[in-house]
Amino acid sequence: MIWDNPRFLIALIVVPFLVLFFVFEWRVRKKISRKFADAEVFPKLSSRNPQAEILRRIFLVFAYVFFVLAAASPRWGYRKMKIEEKKSSVIIALDVSASMLCEDVKPNRLKLSIRKIKELLTILKSQRFGIVGFAGKAFTICPLTEDVSSVREFLDEVGVASIPYPGTNIENALLKAKESFVSETAAKSIIMFTDGENLQGDPESALKQIRGIEVFIVGAGTPEGEPIPIRDKNGNVKGYKKDKNGETVISHLDETTLLKIANGTGGMYVPQTPDDSDIEQIADKINSKGSSATARRTRKMLARKSYIPLTFAFLFLIADFLFAYLFGKKTIFEARNIPVVFLVLFFCSKASAGNFSRGNRSFNNRDYFKAEKFYREELKKRSSAEIYYNLANTYYCQGKYDEAEKQYNKAFTFNNRKMKEDVLYNMGNNYFRKNQFAKAAACYREVLRMNPCAKDALHNLEVVLRRKSKGKSQKQRRGGEKEKKKKTMSKEDLQRVLNVIQNMENQKRKMKRKKMPRVLKDW
Repeated sequence: MIWDNPRFLIALIVVPFLVLFFVFEWRVRKKISRKFADAEVFPKLSSRNPQAEILRRIFLVFAYVFFVLAAASPRWGYRKMKIEEKKSSVIIALDVSASMLCEDVKPNRLKLSIRKIKELLTILKSQRFGIVGFAGKAFTICPLTEDVSSVREFLDEVGVASIPYPGTNIENALLKAKESFVSETAAKSIIMFTDGENLQGDPESALKQIRGIEVFIVGAGTPEGEPIPIRDKNGNVKGYKKDKNGETVISHLDETTLLKIANGTGGMYVPQTPDDSDIEQIADKINSKGSSATARRTRKMLARKSYIPLTFAFLFLIADFLFAYLFGKKTIFEARNIPVVFLVLFFCSKASAGNFSRGNRSFNNRDYFKAEKFYREELKKRSSAEIYYNLANTYYCQGKYDEAEKQYNKAFTFNNRKMKEDVLYNMGNNYFRKNQFAKAAACYREVLRMNPCAKDALHNLEVVLRRKSKGKSQKQRRGGEKEKKKKTMSKEDLQRVLNVIQNMENQKRKMKRKKMPRVLKDW
C-alpha cells in the first residue's frame, strides 16, 4: 500500500485526544446525573440509552479516522488497464554536461533524470524510443527502436564522461534529435532533460528547423542553483568547479530559456519534482496526441482506493444520525457533536484547497511571503502563465524587482493573449522601479499599441519619458555642456505622445456607447 498524500496521516494524532474528550464528557455526565438521582434509579427516569450513547461516540471517532485516511488517498491492489499503442516516436534528449552532477536535487540532477526516463518508458504509449545525449556536442546514444529493454541498458551506461565535449549546446541537441526520427509519417516528440544553462549555440534559432515536432522539457535542478562538484576516483568531493577568475561556478536552472523552447513548439515545460507528477503530465499530453492505434496491451497499475475509507466515514456519520432517532436522542447537530463535525469539514476543505487559491488569498491579505511559498509549491505540479504572473507580482510587492523581472519574462513566453497586456503593463512598472526607463517606455508603448484606450499606460509613459529626458539633461550638465533651452521632453517623444493621444480620441469617438475595458492598476 502507498499513499498519495501521506502528510495528512499526521492528523491521526488527534484521535487519542478525541477519545479522552468523550471519556471525560461521559464521566461528567454521570457525575451530574447523580445529583438528581441514585445511579440505579436515574436510568429508569431518563429516556437515554447509555449503550447507544457510547456507540455514537465510537461512530464519530471512526468517522474522523476514515476521513483522514480518505484524504491521504491510499493505493493498493493492481488493476488491469487496457492501453492503445499509438504509431508514434519519441526521442529523449539527456543533458550529460558537468552541471548535471549538481546535488540540489537528490541524488543529483543526472541520476534523478535517468530514473524518470525509465519510468517514462513504461507509461508512454509510443511505439519507438531513442536517446540523444548532449553536452558541448550531441550524439545519438540509442537510435529509434521498439525494444524498450535495450533502451534501458543504454541508459545504465550513460554518464558525464560519455561525451568528451565540455559545455552545453541545446541547439545541437534539438537538431540531432530531429535527425534521429525516421521519415515515415508518425507523431514525433522530443522529451528533453536539462538544466537549461546553454553555453554554446542559439536554441531559439533551431525552432524553425524542428517545426512540427513538439518539445517537452523537464527542468533539472533548482533556480537557486548549486556548485558543480569535482570528485576523485573514489567518488569523494575534492573541490568545486571554478571559472577563469577563480570564482566557484554556481549552476542555476534557466527556466526562461526552457519555457521559450517548449512554448515555441507547442510542447510543455515542467520543473523536476521528487515524485513522478512531472513526467505524468508529459505522458498524458503525448499519449493524447498519438496517431491511429496499432495494437492494444494491458498494464498493471496500483488502484486508487480513497473511495473506500470515504464510504466508511459517511456510513459512520449516518449511523450516528440514525441512532439519535432510533433511541429518541437529539440529532447529529447537538452541541457535543458540533466540534467534531466542523473539524472534519474544515479538514476536508483544507485538503481540497489548492496552493494556487491559497496563494491568491495570501496575496489579497498582503502576506506576500506566504503567497510566494504557495505559488512555488504549485509550480512543482504544473506551469502556467497565471502562476508565473502572480509569483512575479509577489516579488514586485516585496521590492525584489530582479526576481519579478525573471518571472514576468517566463509568463510572457506563454504568449497568452488575455494576459499579455497585464504582463507588459506590470513589466513596465517593474522596469520603472529599477530606473530602466527605456525598457519601461517600450512596455507601455506596446500596451498602448494593443489597447489605445489604456489611460494608465499613457500616464505612466508620459512620466517615464519626462524622467528619461530629465536624466539626459542632468548628464549633460555634469559634462559641462551648456543648454540654450530647458526641455522636459524631446521632440520625438513628445510627437509620439501626441500621436497616442490622437489615437485615443479617435477610439473614443468610435466607442462612445461601448463599455471601456477595465485596466489593471499599478500595485
